Amino acid sequence: MTRWAAWNLFGGNIKSRPHTAADFPRRMCHTVGAVARFAAFGGALCGAAAAGVLEETPAVPSGNEIHLQEILLETRDDKLRVARFRYIMPLIRQGVEFAEIEDDFFHLCIGVAVPYLTTQGETVDQVVISMADRETEFGVMDTLATQYFEAFTVQDGTCIWEGF
Repeated sequence: MTRWAAWNLFGGNIKSRPHTAADFPRRMCHTVGAVARFAAFGGALCGAAAAGVLEETPAVPSGNEIHLQEILLETRDDKLRVARFRYIMPLIRQGVEFAEIEDDFFHLCIGVAVPYLTTQGETVDQVVISMADRETEFGVMDTLATQYFEAFTVQDGTCIWEGF
């Protein structure tokens, strides 16, 4: 059973779709293009991160307003170190679909999470970016909340989409 199926069995309200192997070439091209775009303006982002600045309301490619709810660091039972950047995007409540904000996840990973973790001296194996229509308590089921998630492997200072 996939995570998506399990989540839906327990009453989760995730509107994103599971990714398939067919998505990989498109996603990889997106990743390469986004890395190139990041390199073009990365100096400014890295400079801000180096100064210890973590914006609570970062700009994202979709142009939607978001704010940071929390950052959680954990070491899982399998010894993987995970950083969770949990954001709130109220417009999700009004029907914003995953495809409309898909680019925001990679942008937040490479442009916010990696620089922040670097300045904090944190080394992680995985970054999980989540966006919800409202604040939720981590690990507690909220059937009224709509949440989107993307996971990335962090390798050599970049984010590699995992595609649950």
